[in-house]
Amino acid sequence: MEKLLKPTDSRTTPTRRAVITGLGGAGLAGVGLAAAGPAAVAAAPASRGPAESTTADGAPGAWGDPATGFAEAQLPRPVALDGTVWSEAPAGFASLTELGQSGTTGGAGGRVVHVHSAAELGNAARAVEPLVVILHGSIVFGSYEKLQVLSHKSFLGFSAGAEVVNAGFKLINVSNVIFRNFTIQDSYIPGDFDGKRPDNDRDGIQVDTSHHVWVDHMYFTRLGDGLVDTRKDCDLVTYSWNVFADHNKALGEGWTENVITRLTLHHNWIRNTHQRNASIDNTAAAHVFNNLLEDISSYGMLGRNAARMVVEGNYFRDVRNPLKHQGSGGGLVARDNIFAECIGDTGIQFGTAFNPRDSYAYNIDPAAAVPALVRRFAGPAGGTESTPAEVILVALDGTGDVGSIRAAVGLIPSGSARAVTIELQPGVYREPAVIWKDRRNVTLRGATGRAEDVVLIAEGGVTLWVAGDGTVVENLTVTSDTPQTGDVVRTTGSGVEYRNVTVLNGGAG
Repeated sequence: MEKLLKPTDSRTTPTRRAVITGLGGAGLAGVGLAAAGPAAVAAAPASRGPAESTTADGAPGAWGDPATGFAEAQLPRPVALDGTVWSEAPAGFASLTELGQSGTTGGAGGRVVHVHSAAELGNAARAVEPLVVILHGSIVFGSYEKLQVLSHKSFLGFSAGAEVVNAGFKLINVSNVIFRNFTIQDSYIPGDFDGKRPDNDRDGIQVDTSHHVWVDHMYFTRLGDGLVDTRKDCDLVTYSWNVFADHNKALGEGWTENVITRLTLHHNWIRNTHQRNASIDNTAAAHVFNNLLEDISSYGMLGRNAARMVVEGNYFRDVRNPLKHQGSGGGLVARDNIFAECIGDTGIQFGTAFNPRDSYAYNIDPAAAVPALVRRFAGPAGGTESTPAEVILVALDGTGDVGSIRAAVGLIPSGSARAVTIELQPGVYREPAVIWKDRRNVTLRGATGRAEDVVLIAEGGVTLWVAGDGTVVENLTVTSDTPQTGDVVRTTGSGVEYRNVTVLNGGAG
């Protein structure tokens, strides 16, 4: 046992619940590159009464664009670069005409239905007919549900602010499905950071043995198991312009011995995650380009076994082991990537993998331009970063603002120097905790003033890594599942203070 610093004042500050005061983006009017001028947003349809708005259980008679629902959902129009930032069709493998499907068109040509409730969304997802499903506002599920989705569906968030809370989607043996412009969040089970509980298969989207799937301009955060899992011989899938944040496992692909899957990942923002960023196993072709990965604590892009990967023009910042491969077979081609403030593996290139241009045409942005581009445009209209209150409450009983330290850190925008306190209610927090170097002046504090009441623990390695300058850690215990010779607490930030902190089963460096 080692005491780092005796307390100078064990009193605690009264808790004030965090209040999210506004999205970091500029809303629909702000969608568009500065060089291209302001975005042209689809005009709002004329006001209509409830009887004229179709719901999942309603009669036909949809209005707006019956082909894709693009204008109906008031999605921003294509305006920047090559016109694909808000394209009406996917790039990459989901664009190919194969397996009896001409590209990925979702519910194009079917009815447009508007959903405002959990029941309406579930009915629309399970409908046999093609549908363009437009989600309005916050759709909250009282108990977690993973919605079954049948083929030929488009799920489009209406304008800015559409979200699905405490639910996910499962695609099993289906094809031609699109998700765009909304958030899937908050199915996390506090205390189960690893997602190992039998009742915690709470993915945002689970795709099994399905093809022609396009996920675009979505935001996945604070879910139960993986944010998105692509499993069991899926094919022709594109993930583009999404944000994956504040979680343990971001993107997993595999769960099969067959080398079938063809997958494109482009212009995604993966931040404040731990592992599977992505984990790509036994994949026939994984094309990963122009993604931004930052603040990642275990590993970044991982190819496994027979996976063939082309990784180009990506930007990695403050990522542990940003690019690596495990197992025999496969191939890894990495070119024109930038590794900034990264440590560990940056990838050993081997084999020829494949040539993406043999399958489809695409444009590459310079890797140096990726951070500004992706931070501005990835995710749903309206942005994904928020301004927290002075105190963010973390609790394992569901009474806090969030249920994990990782999620609390994620509420603080990258680059922030604003003083914020993360207050931990009593309990055992089983997760690797990191105060990133781009979050300064953070206080991580146990709420009771007694170090034994709040315990941070992880499976080996570093349990608490403090990289942010001006961090204060107080009133808690940091330990590991088993005794170890390495550090349980690591400090790389300057001006860091520890007050009434107990370290067990390892050192502090």
